[in-house]
Amino acid sequence: MEKNKRQTLKRIIIFGLMFIIAGIIALAGTLLHKGEMEEMLRNTVMVMTGTGMVIFSFATEEINERFTYRNEGRYGRFSLMYLGGLLAAVFLPYLPVSGWPFLVIFVLLGVFSDAAAGMMAGSVCLLLAVHFAGGDFAIFWLYFVSGVTGILVFSTLTEEFRVMLPMFISLAVLMLCLTANVILFAPGKLAAPQFLIPGVNLLVCCILLLISLKIFSSAVIHRNREKYMEINDPEFPLLVQLKDMSKEEYYHAVHTAYLSDRIARRLELDDAATKACAYYHRIGRLRGENTWENVAAICNEYHFPSNTKKILKEYVDESEKVVSRETIIVLFADCIVSSILYLFEKDPAAQLDYAQLIETVFQKKLETDELWCNEISLCQIREMKKIFIEEKLYYDFLR
Repeated sequence: MEKNKRQTLKRIIIFGLMFIIAGIIALAGTLLHKGEMEEMLRNTVMVMTGTGMVIFSFATEEINERFTYRNEGRYGRFSLMYLGGLLAAVFLPYLPVSGWPFLVIFVLLGVFSDAAAGMMAGSVCLLLAVHFAGGDFAIFWLYFVSGVTGILVFSTLTEEFRVMLPMFISLAVLMLCLTANVILFAPGKLAAPQFLIPGVNLLVCCILLLISLKIFSSAVIHRNREKYMEINDPEFPLLVQLKDMSKEEYYHAVHTAYLSDRIARRLELDDAATKACAYYHRIGRLRGENTWENVAAICNEYHFPSNTKKILKEYVDESEKVVSRETIIVLFADCIVSSILYLFEKDPAAQLDYAQLIETVFQKKLETDELWCNEISLCQIREMKKIFIEEKLYYDFLR
């Protein structure tokens, strides 16, 4: 509860400042472009109203957990990006309109928030720039279409973050829009010099996108990569403590993590978070009972990534419903490892029918209501069962 209050206060302060500064930028920009008093008032009111819509969109998407990337709580970063876009809108009218890098502004606003907030924020910035440049509707149409295209194609990126196809599509659409709205209406016959500024615009957008997306990839998409490499190391201090306390618990965690990682990779899910959950799903025993309170305290102390904490909470907290596919993978891996270890403990020389055992585990799990209303599909469950059976040679290591 206290954390939610702090988060709400942070949101109010940052977005409040963003709202006020946006109005100041609109006012100062109008003064810079020698606008009349009526224009100053109109621009300030419209930009602040638009900013209010941007804030509402960002907050709504965060509350409803609809962000494409990990932008929850990143109010300061988005605010700086948006205010930077407004500042660019003030000064870009001093450049030829065919050279405005609005594609970059739209894409960055989109990836640092979500598609809806990015479109709204980019549109406010673009409208201000178009007004200062003389209010040409064609220019707004040009950069709005290309900017929205950029937001949409970059919203489809996965953890692998392959940007070349989205870049090609967005730059191609930008060139098409520049040709249709600027080059075709240039005075005189078509000539090579008319393509110079649009060509420079494409080149600048390409370079800025590559640099910006590289930074974005490191700061957002792969910001937990090093942390996962650290905590998913079997020699990580927490796992060493678990091994010192109980070798049985340690090797149970290692076997569960191996199987969970294999399945998450094959199903193209968050394998790093799944593996971490498999390693630490019983880590609360270091502090007594394996309650969520103990697990959460350890996660916070060692700064576990948020997605791992979410999966662990689903797994450990009995009041939580199992929803994510990653949690379900760990659930089945843990159950299969536990079953095999139990049977080997009773008879170390037993020759087990692993396929039949796995079939039984899946049948019993699916007969309960534990897996109702979750994200996994029947196709993925069948694939998961198939992978477990394929690993039958590995199970002999559990003896």
